Amino acid sequence: MPESPVPPPDVYVPLLLVVLIAGGLAAVLLSVSTVVTKLTMRRRLRSPTRNTPYECGLPILTDARTRFSVKFYIVAMLFILFDIEVVFLYPWAVIYGRGDSARGGLGLGFLFLELLVFLGILFLGWLYVVRKGVLEWQAE
Repeated sequence: MPESPVPPPDVYVPLLLVVLIAGGLAAVLLSVSTVVTKLTMRRRLRSPTRNTPYECGLPILTDARTRFSVKFYIVAMLFILFDIEVVFLYPWAVIYGRGDSARGGLGLGFLFLELLVFLGILFLGWLYVVRKGVLEWQAE
């Protein structure tokens, strides 16, 4: 019964050498950066003014945890939905670019008809959104 050949241990020496050099270099660089940072950065004085968040030099007007209108989320969802169409159009464009042989001889006309059906469904969805007035923003 033949045994599976096991490589000798000296085959792994170059790999071990690379791992040791990479680990040693990482340790040296981290140590040097820590020492240089501690030597160059002096201890800063702490004060209430220094501990407040800096916002472009302007005083804080409102709380950061305000509620957003639902319209922002609806527009974001619509953007994602209509942006996903590119994910579906890209494979179609690749197949269309290959020509007639990619679809088993059904023809480029059939591929173009598939595109028109897909874009027609998207257009109907867009019409629904427009008629519902989702994209119309009035001041509340």
